Amino acid sequence: MSDESSKSRTLGDVYRCIYYDPQSTRNSIADELGLSLPTVTNYLNALMEDGLIHMAGSLDSTGGRKANVYNIVQTVRYAIGINISARHLSVVLIDLGVNIIDMARVRKNFEDSEEYYTTMAGMVETLLDTHNISRDLLLGVGIAMPTIFNSDQKTVYYAHVIRIDNNTFSRMASFIPYPILFCNDASAGGMAESRFFPRDKSMTYLSLCASVGGATLHNGEVMIGDFWRSSEFGHMRIHPDGKKCYCGQRGCLDAYCSEKILSSFTEENLGLFFEQLPQNPGFQFVFDEYLEHLALAVINLRMCYDLDIVIGGNVGSYMADHMDALRKKVIRLNPFEKNADFVKACHSKTEACAVGVAMHHINSFVNTIFQ
Repeated sequence: MSDESSKSRTLGDVYRCIYYDPQSTRNSIADELGLSLPTVTNYLNALMEDGLIHMAGSLDSTGGRKANVYNIVQTVRYAIGINISARHLSVVLIDLGVNIIDMARVRKNFEDSEEYYTTMAGMVETLLDTHNISRDLLLGVGIAMPTIFNSDQKTVYYAHVIRIDNNTFSRMASFIPYPILFCNDASAGGMAESRFFPRDKSMTYLSLCASVGGATLHNGEVMIGDFWRSSEFGHMRIHPDGKKCYCGQRGCLDAYCSEKILSSFTEENLGLFFEQLPQNPGFQFVFDEYLEHLALAVINLRMCYDLDIVIGGNVGSYMADHMDALRKKVIRLNPFEKNADFVKACHSKTEACAVGVAMHHINSFVNTIFQ
């Protein structure tokens, strides 16, 4: 590696230190990278001159000079995330700090059609125009769907909830003039949730949406498996010869814990179900049964992975007030532990799948800058 290449790479490493630690100081960066303080100062000055970082105050002093804190400039780049489900279309605009700038959501049945893609592209352009985002600053568009994709993030391995084929990518790309990629929706939701975990802490994400899925993450990255089918939790068998699943098998978790089990009582309005739950004995009975099945899934995941289990997806966004009830059921099934603090409600409640798929473009930018 040439001296120039080495300096460029180190400049990127300094940037990544600051990106992943918003309390970065000159000393902490020097310790992390094994660099001298004058060398770090030179790199910090270069990053500030490029408009990539800024000084964001100082740490409280325990004596002597206060250490300056450096943060990234979050408006340097943007990304768009799109979540396509069978009946809804969501578009989210995020900045480099994964802050949601704006979003749009419409009730629209998925169609592999020009009219659908025109609507989707129009929603993207409207968000960009509304916030005067230069297209030069847009890293790309990520599209999350309840589909298993191959490693190229373009071609389809398995699609049942919505019907797409290997030509869908090129058809969508003809309507969206930016770099695009596909991602499984549950994996994207797990990616969004990973922001709330330390990067060196692994976790398992259980996504409870119109279909059930999940993701296992380590170092902020989704573990994809040999054939990109990892964490398809919706097709774990929890009741042999039980309810029929859309996959054709019986007893799958999806048949017992998709959001439809609850929202079917309120004309597909999940929020209304949880709103009426405290006053409705019938809903309470249904929800208690739902939690029994969910607890069985959680303990199976705990036995397999021995990690924190995060309840995410649309149901997960309403679970914060019901975690005690779920944990009590999990404890009864756990042969090793007398508490279930490892079961957590998700933090990422707003369009997690769209945010997570947009993060693929953000992460690519951060991980490759100056390389």
